[in-house]
Amino acid sequence: MWKTLCSLSLALVLLAGGQASARTPILPVEQLQAGMKGYAKTVVTGDTIETFPVEVLGVTGNDTQGYQILIRAGGDVIERSGGISQGMSGSPVYINGRLAGAVAFGKAFNDPHYCFLQPIETMLRMLNPVVPRRGLPSSLPASTAEAGSVPAGTPLLAGGFSPLALEKLNRDLGTSGLTVFDAGASGSPRPIGNLEPGSAVGVALMTGDLTLGAIGTVTWTDEQGRVLAFGHPFLQRGDADFFLTKAWILTSLPNIQTSYKVGTVGESVGTVTQDRSAGVAGKVGPLPASIPVFVQAADMDRSENGSVRVQVVDDPQLAPDLIAAAVTSTVSQVADTAAGGSGRVEFDVEASDSQEKPLRIVRQNMFYSTDKLTDTLPEELKECLNVLMRNKLENVSIRSVDVKVDMSTESLVAEVQSASVREKHPRAGDTIHIDVVLKPYRSGDMVRTVEYSLPADAEGTVRLRVSGGAAMNWIQELIRNQKESGIPVAGSKEDGTSGKEQDKQKQEEEKKRKIRLRDYVREVNKAVRNNDIIVEYAVQGAASRSAGDEAGQGTGLTAMLAGGPHRQVTPVDYIVDGETAVSVKVKGAE
Repeated sequence: MWKTLCSLSLALVLLAGGQASARTPILPVEQLQAGMKGYAKTVVTGDTIETFPVEVLGVTGNDTQGYQILIRAGGDVIERSGGISQGMSGSPVYINGRLAGAVAFGKAFNDPHYCFLQPIETMLRMLNPVVPRRGLPSSLPASTAEAGSVPAGTPLLAGGFSPLALEKLNRDLGTSGLTVFDAGASGSPRPIGNLEPGSAVGVALMTGDLTLGAIGTVTWTDEQGRVLAFGHPFLQRGDADFFLTKAWILTSLPNIQTSYKVGTVGESVGTVTQDRSAGVAGKVGPLPASIPVFVQAADMDRSENGSVRVQVVDDPQLAPDLIAAAVTSTVSQVADTAAGGSGRVEFDVEASDSQEKPLRIVRQNMFYSTDKLTDTLPEELKECLNVLMRNKLENVSIRSVDVKVDMSTESLVAEVQSASVREKHPRAGDTIHIDVVLKPYRSGDMVRTVEYSLPADAEGTVRLRVSGGAAMNWIQELIRNQKESGIPVAGSKEDGTSGKEQDKQKQEEEKKRKIRLRDYVREVNKAVRNNDIIVEYAVQGAASRSAGDEAGQGTGLTAMLAGGPHRQVTPVDYIVDGETAVSVKVKGAE
């Protein structure tokens, strides 16, 4: 019964494959027997396809869990590569001139001449999702893979990244089970041939001046430009939208666990549309949706400048980390230091909401770190991208990201010491001048004068809070809370009412004003910066409540960002910490 169903389903798949099915005859898994011999195709150096002999040792599995084909490989190619290496995944294996499957998994620390194949029937199913799953072998069972099987091509190869950026990539992407290796410079030394069975192929997350992707081998192609590769998942995203690229192989490096190919991601030639347990499927032609990113960096100490342009996959889980790593790489290569210091970051994120209406976040801020400033500089940008791409309200498309960074080893930080008002008896509505005494790092006091417009209804003795933006960390607090609970709506005041009453108040407030993503973006653009001096009017009798509460804005994050109705900020050329207070006696109306 299984053979009948298998033959029917396979016929449907091959019919979808067109002329390629006649050119590449298929060997179903049930026809394989121990002792059969054949050959496989792969690239060990450059883009030259070579062959090596294989022998079928047996088939394991069943209809429910799927089948695996165990082979032993040999020959000069295998000896030169250190055995079946990571990067050979997808290498097509032919028995009696018929395609049986693709190199997919080996066992860690075992003899590298042995590996499992992914049956070609399973891979072909990715081309036509309407083909019934019943009757075709499924992919390698998860339980088997977890028992020590190593996909022959999982590591990401980074081209053009600085060592500091590589460290950051491994930290950030390590939580997704990804490991990043240095591939040297990006790009290939010369043109690479077209994709065909046995060719090296890349699945890339970033292309351009910096590249990041995994390298494997093409298993199958047809005249329509469709491609099957890898024989195991890349990230197992299901429906995917990654760069399909050519690849250039430098060599295969021995490793105590398993050898792996080192190469570079080459020219993008199409899109990977399927990322399944059986492998990846794509098509030569149009490129995937991506985010254009431009990063400029300047070392203010040495007058050095540099920039990169990259395209990053439009993936909400990966893009923020990848863009942050591109910033770190650019800055650390220009500054050529892992020391601490101060930096000014400007970024412009252009996006559109679910209705194709423009959204834009434009920020300028200053940052300081005692060590590895390059890690700190992209964090606010990364968190803003996280919020836009992972928000719970609506889909957002990022159109472009432009970043400019100025970095110095100087410690441009200062703490608020005191403040005084020049005007003795100002009137309500007047603009007053506040002299703020700052204590810079390892330097003498200095004075920065800021202007403040008194509220029109101010009277009596008015108390003003004077603080530095770094003392509040407004944007960081906003992002942390948003990531935990989503973009919030305005909450009710903590006025001693019961829980039921508060719930009722909250419902009424939500009816009146439901926070939209656009509201949040507006408040991010207005959020206080680390280098701002903030002056706020503290209404008498309201010391226990926030300025946001005084404005009737609740205690939500929007209120926290916006502050009270009388907050005024003035940017200076130092990161400002600390706070003080000053009183001014407002002269009554005559």
